Amino acid sequence: MNAAEALLTRIVDYAGLFPPAALDMETALRHYQRYLAGDEAWMLGSFVVQASRLGEFAQVFDRICCDEQENPWTLSVVCAAERPEEVRAVEEFQEGALFIASLECKAADARAAEAALAALPPSRARYVEFPPQRAAEILPVLAANGARAKIRTGGLTPEIIPGPEVVARFFVACAQAGVAFKATAGLHHPVRGLHALTSDAASPRATMHGFLNLFLAAAIAYFGAGEAALMKTLSESKPAAFRLDDDVISWHDQELISDQLEQVRRHFAVSFGSCSFAEPVRDLKEMRWL
Repeated sequence: MNAAEALLTRIVDYAGLFPPAALDMETALRHYQRYLAGDEAWMLGSFVVQASRLGEFAQVFDRICCDEQENPWTLSVVCAAERPEEVRAVEEFQEGALFIASLECKAADARAAEAALAALPPSRARYVEFPPQRAAEILPVLAANGARAKIRTGGLTPEIIPGPEVVARFFVACAQAGVAFKATAGLHHPVRGLHALTSDAASPRATMHGFLNLFLAAAIAYFGAGEAALMKTLSESKPAAFRLDDDVISWHDQELISDQLEQVRRHFAVSFGSCSFAEPVRDLKEMRWL
């Protein structure tokens, strides 16, 4: 496995059902099906779907996909753990050519996180999204329950995007607590930069996090770097600052080899959810990383 593969394998959980794309179920499924058949399928992780729409998902999947699937699809299901009907939908879902790999929920505080994890099946990987400033109280709960964290890194308005200092602090806290994480929202581009927040012509523009910045910052946090080093990585906006060789990714005064990147992805920085798979692939090709 070369350095690009070590960093990017199964990194994008496809969330085409969610804003700003907000595709209908059939269109999202057909997109995912096409991506799985493409040259960059190795970068594609799970299909993200709401628990409340699992029935609709199964109907569309059976109609357009079932006879063509050689391997099971993996799903990441967004579930309101406080709603028994959504937990029941997960528990009763008939998998067959599908496999629920993970569950994602939200919690405002440690008590809510405890309750959510008690409600969700422990046989699945469980991610809890929470306000990053609550990390000190919530991460011990996740660690004690073998759960993972989730951080929201973007949104439809500029003020929703957390600053590099917030993300750096979150990564260091997760690394110190031994809690893996995934990210979601606003990660359509590899490198930090000014972009439109939606495809609408009137969309506001904002400085968005880059997923290379994010995952490389997480990697050095995993190996013990402090917030200052992470801030420098997260704030870098020049694609040329990140250099890819066969077995090494280097930037600033940092360097990571394939084995280290593979370790980070397996044990710490798991994936990111994006309503677009085409944009990350396009931009990586422009950088000549693919």
